[in-house]
Amino acid sequence: MKVRRLVLAVLMTLAILLSSVPAALAEDYVVVSGDTLFKISATYLGDGNRYLEIVEATNAMNATDSSYAFIENPDLILVGWKLDVPTGEAAAPAVIVAAEVIADTIPAGATAACNLKSISKVDDYTVNLTFYSYHAPLLSQLATPMLSISSPDAIKKFGADYMFNPVGTGSYKFVEWVPEDKITLEANPDYWGGAPDIDTLIYRVIVEPTARLLELQAGTVDFIYNIIADDIAATEADPNLLVYKVPPVNIGYVGTNLAWKNEDGVEVLRDVKVRQALRHAINRGAIVEALYPGTGMVAKNYIPPSLWGYNDDIPAYNYSPERARELLAEAGYPNGFKTELWVMPVARGYYPDPTKVGEAIQADLAVVGIDAQIVTHDWGTYLALTRDGEHGGLFMLGWMPDFMDPDNYLFTFFGPGGKRWDSDMIPDETVYQRLFQAKTEADAVARERLYYEANALIHGAALGIPIVHASEIYASNLALIDYAPHSMFDEWVDWSFDGDTMIIARSGDAVGLDVVDETDGESFYIGSQVFDSLFRFGPTDTKAYPALAESYEISEDGLTWTFHLRKGVKFHDGTDFNADAVLFNLDRIWDKDHPNRAGNSQAFQYWSWFFGGFKGDVIEE
Repeated sequence: MKVRRLVLAVLMTLAILLSSVPAALAEDYVVVSGDTLFKISATYLGDGNRYLEIVEATNAMNATDSSYAFIENPDLILVGWKLDVPTGEAAAPAVIVAAEVIADTIPAGATAACNLKSISKVDDYTVNLTFYSYHAPLLSQLATPMLSISSPDAIKKFGADYMFNPVGTGSYKFVEWVPEDKITLEANPDYWGGAPDIDTLIYRVIVEPTARLLELQAGTVDFIYNIIADDIAATEADPNLLVYKVPPVNIGYVGTNLAWKNEDGVEVLRDVKVRQALRHAINRGAIVEALYPGTGMVAKNYIPPSLWGYNDDIPAYNYSPERARELLAEAGYPNGFKTELWVMPVARGYYPDPTKVGEAIQADLAVVGIDAQIVTHDWGTYLALTRDGEHGGLFMLGWMPDFMDPDNYLFTFFGPGGKRWDSDMIPDETVYQRLFQAKTEADAVARERLYYEANALIHGAALGIPIVHASEIYASNLALIDYAPHSMFDEWVDWSFDGDTMIIARSGDAVGLDVVDETDGESFYIGSQVFDSLFRFGPTDTKAYPALAESYEISEDGLTWTFHLRKGVKFHDGTDFNADAVLFNLDRIWDKDHPNRAGNSQAFQYWSWFFGGFKGDVIEE
């Protein structure tokens, strides 16, 4: 089996490096929910890759004091364990002076909306990112395709057409895109991480879920995403198929567009009583029972129960048409109102059959007098119109995490990343302030408390309706060897296949392949093969491991992150990857007036979701 054991490689490398680490003072640390050794090491040692120092120090203390934990597996630490964390001189990284700086352009005295203050080149293979405040989720963000690195020469060459001609450093090269039909990729034999086992990947669009299964059974495709509940039993019973279940870390929800106006010009959904009525009106339990048998759970928060920061103490909005009618009457709508319910045109793990879910919601709303007309569009149009606030009162969307941090869910939804929820982008200022505080909080315990509180605020304000957390079900033929699905995006270089070409079927097409300017999973599935980021997630976990960056340090004040880049890497067009390429890629997203911005919509929403805004954006006092 050709699975790269990144964890083992990192541990071996660190074990060698530790022999040269000087002795340091130490302090006690008690593990809290959501902690990993990598995260603790990044916070207290300035480098997540130094976590073996914590293992060594803690186990040494355990030999004479059993109150300290004994760490046998660095991937497994438990809440309440006492650790011995080195501090002092050995934990302080060297100060590096930059030679070339691209800085924020906010006016003097203004408060920046974007947390990034500057990006700088120290030398050809060293870059600095400096922030206004500590940026807790940075490493995980840098492991996503949303911050992947493209060839600057290719972007300059193709301009607006770069979204059809992507060039990265990834394990696969782009070959062809036939819209609404297929995308073809070929293995990169010179990939820095080792050539892929699978020579060719073909991503086919097969919209109907049962049709995908029939083609898998017929042998015309090798792997399918998003099996619906009605087909699970038949898939599991087929001896020629393998079935894979992804843990329920996603969220399917109904959003509320606060800026939507009824026929009388009234912004009906600004009234919290109306939004609370919606939550009581929709029978989420019945929807999950009927459409997600054995695969779904009713959602109470927008983050899954398995994630730190989840708030299980808030009372659920029980299904009660009577209470919904009372709230509507108190808000001045005793007979309900008319609106639109926008329903996604593509299947997702959280909505494997979005039409059925939409029809069930429509029927529930009708019981309390809300006449919701179902509207849909092709996927690219749907995303663009909802992003720009040109949609009806209610809209179905969902989220598959890009990294396992509450920030990736909550700041994405309720931060300044588009007009889906409100024309002013931020639907609730109190929620936003709590989320921004959490994003920039260095203390893990305080951060968890802030997300716990934010979930309570979102619940009280009834911003939208969380519907379901669902396991995603995939299947393949027997040619796929020892595959384990990732909770975010598969990288096929990690897996082996008994054949030269693997054909993958999915429900929709990519919107664009300049993936840093996209928000759809179909685009990211391709981007994860064609592009690399500075970091990457492991084949089966959500830790951030070195990729195009080999190592990093954090300054003593936590504001400057220094990244040492991998040497000898080339883009698929033969040009060199280096610090200039990193600065070009980050600045062309950060700077709304960059001459080579390219992109599709040029909204670059993920950047604002990750960092809060763009270069020169300020917070109005």
